[in-house]
Amino acid sequence: MDITDYIIIALFGSLGAFVSGFLGVGGGIVYIPVLDYFLKKAGMTDAMLVKGILANSLFTIIFSGSVSSYNQYKHGNFFPKQILHTAIPGMFTAFVVTWFIKNGDWYSKTTFNYVFAAMILLIIVRMFFSKSKTSENSIERPNREYQITGFFAGIVTAFSGLGGGVVMTPVFTDVMKQSIKKASSISNGVIPLFAIVLGIYNLSDKPAQYISEWQVGYIVLPVVLPLILSTFIFAPIGVRTAQKASQQLIRTVFASFASLVFIKLIYEIFFL
Repeated sequence: MDITDYIIIALFGSLGAFVSGFLGVGGGIVYIPVLDYFLKKAGMTDAMLVKGILANSLFTIIFSGSVSSYNQYKHGNFFPKQILHTAIPGMFTAFVVTWFIKNGDWYSKTTFNYVFAAMILLIIVRMFFSKSKTSENSIERPNREYQITGFFAGIVTAFSGLGGGVVMTPVFTDVMKQSIKKASSISNGVIPLFAIVLGIYNLSDKPAQYISEWQVGYIVLPVVLPLILSTFIFAPIGVRTAQKASQQLIRTVFASFASLVFIKLIYEIFFL
């Protein structure tokens, strides 16, 4: 990798950070394609690639999610009770599924691509074609609904490296009838809690392959640091932009961006 590679990573990191703040999805939807390309370029073999993508995406999301959540707090759009009820069961399921992935070779890159593509397609359909309309005002929902959402979001996080926001945001808005701004805030608060648990695990684990002298566990610092540094500038911009945007605009941007990622995945699955 040369200086051009680091600049490209930083540019995509800026986009991922903005998306994290704007949509409340952690930025993994951007980070995963970037990590897929640059981890392979750095020498990571196919046998370890999925584990490396998941670990480094979630490690980056610790920072993008935390910065976004802090800026939601500064804007008075912060819901600690709902965040904790969602995060606690999800932290457990995310860790358990990650342990199973790490201790086996059953979750291949091909399987990962199909899982990732299926989830992205679900998001596109929900955001573009759902007839459900979210209100600017949210109604109170029972704690168990947040807990159930978190339970499954943790599983999705471990399988996809997305942080769970792609599940939580649509569920909060379309099923639980929360405003998309509240949904994004809760999602932004939950995502780093998922990622911190998995980040500690990935830092302390011993992978089968080391591709850099600056690698700690599964975390390849030369690749993730440009992504992380971008979050401190662009995640707050995403949050501020979301505060001023209409709910329909946020949904449209979310679905449009997911469509681009889906097209890239389909090309990779069927033509590479």
